[in-house]
Amino acid sequence: MNKVLIECDTLIDKYELNRDCIMKQLQSMKVNKGTEVFITAYNDDFRYTLIGEIKGNQVFLTNIIKAIAFKEMDNTDLCKFIKKRQDLWD
Repeated sequence: MNKVLIECDTLIDKYELNRDCIMKQLQSMKVNKGTEVFITAYNDDFRYTLIGEIKGNQVFLTNIIKAIAFKEMDNTDLCKFIKKRQDLWD
């Protein structure tokens, strides 16, 4: 179990997130040696990204980003989205 240190309490309050769920997720993460930064989805809707640093078995949660214009799509939509973007770059 990882030791979790949360350095962005105001964001948890601002977005009205469940602190216990965040703690459980970060404590149960498998931490590989040499990993410095992680990005993980927080809830079932994948509308928040947790950003932090891993040092040893300690996880320092430093920021939370709320998704802007979140849109749910299946893989078919994703492939079409990527192809459309590639066409614009070509």
